[in-house]
Amino acid sequence: MIHNDSGKVRYTSWGAARQVTGSMHLVTTPSGYTVLIDCGLDYEKRDQFEARNAHFPFDPATVDLVVLTHAHIDHSGNLPNLVRQGFTGPILCTGATAELSAFLLQDSLNIQRGELARMRESRSRKFRKKGKRHHAPVADLQTLYNNKHIQLVQEQTVELGFRKEWRADEALSVEFFEAGHILGAASVLLRIAVPEGELRLGFTGDLGNWGSPLVKDPVPMPALDYLVSESTYGGRMHQNLNDPREELAHYIRESCEKFNGKLVIPAFSVGRTQSILFTLNRMYHDGLLPRIRVFTDSPLAIRSTAVYNGNRHLLNDEARAFAEKHGSLFDFPGLQVIQDEMSTEIIGEYNEPCIIVSSAGMVEGGRIQQHVRMNIQNPFAIILIAGYCAEGTLGHRLLHGQRTVEINRSVREVYAKVARTDVFSAHPDHKGLLRYFDGVANPKLKGVFLVHGDETCMQALAADVKHCPVHIPNKGQSFLLDA
Repeated sequence: MIHNDSGKVRYTSWGAARQVTGSMHLVTTPSGYTVLIDCGLDYEKRDQFEARNAHFPFDPATVDLVVLTHAHIDHSGNLPNLVRQGFTGPILCTGATAELSAFLLQDSLNIQRGELARMRESRSRKFRKKGKRHHAPVADLQTLYNNKHIQLVQEQTVELGFRKEWRADEALSVEFFEAGHILGAASVLLRIAVPEGELRLGFTGDLGNWGSPLVKDPVPMPALDYLVSESTYGGRMHQNLNDPREELAHYIRESCEKFNGKLVIPAFSVGRTQSILFTLNRMYHDGLLPRIRVFTDSPLAIRSTAVYNGNRHLLNDEARAFAEKHGSLFDFPGLQVIQDEMSTEIIGEYNEPCIIVSSAGMVEGGRIQQHVRMNIQNPFAIILIAGYCAEGTLGHRLLHGQRTVEINRSVREVYAKVARTDVFSAHPDHKGLLRYFDGVANPKLKGVFLVHGDETCMQALAADVKHCPVHIPNKGQSFLLDA
């Protein structure tokens, strides 16, 4: 515990402060009990990955409880490192989040190992060019954690269902509300005993969009004193308001039907891929999907899809009714699931019109790079970016008109059409965020803290919040909260 002699609740934003990734928020109660909300990896400056993630600005051994809002790596990815450095307390999350995060943490470790191997090879090449007989030293190169630490995270995990109260001690309880976003994603309500009575502090985590294909709509938390909210799409409106089936049908016509081309869809393995496959399944049963092959090529997406199938009770009414009627959320004639990298090569030799759904969503790493490389010079192909692409990523550069791409040391001209749709967005836009704030507004609400967004997005959103004062924390900034 960290001693807190203020008699007030202290909130400190240690991550996703004036940026999108690296969510990490520390709450200290008047009794000194410490709660960490999320422990994500910071990807904001990729060349500083180790420097921004290896060390914590507090002693992990002093944290009493971690509450994980959902499985995405920018919220969960540094948990094994926290455990490695001394955290031994419980990790509270929903059951679906526990299942998904196990896969995502292993995938993140595999990515770190791949980056490490490339860095070692790069150092070795530099030494060989200088005529040195021995390789560059690599002792300072290591992953943030290993398999043992992932296992410890799983052993320390405690599962909590929605609308169930979990008591940490006599002065603190935790309750989850549906956040939407992805399967199992939760908003977190902390009820904290203070000298004046009770303080209710809410964290949205990442909110979902209303009317998402699979997950339920976000549920505002009641009677809050303070709210810490994501602001990813502050100041921005979703441009594509079509039914997802109409949107996909348009791009299928423009690529596969008119020109016998290919539709290549980069998609995040958890959440986005499932929404796209479910939409294609609905199109098949509605008679809207032509007789073409659909390939899904992402090992992580395959494992995550099984978690969605096993937790149908968490999905929205429409998805559950569809599964009950047709027997499957994602399987339909023409769908081919790719299990290994050799089959990925075979897709490149497939000359018929087809749809390829593969990760990663920002076209940074993963098998999608190979599919983009094999189709980027096909003028009849469409690369359909189905989500947010951070600045500097290949997806972002393609969307902004880059005319050549280098993938696996191969430089190619861009002849394919590059398009973007936000119809599958897993975040609410500016109007949706304000709708959520209207849902939590009450006479008690004293302040909203905006995190998880670019600073310009936060400023635009703050200008339209009328219910109470709005704060945009800097990293490491603390606030003392009154009941």
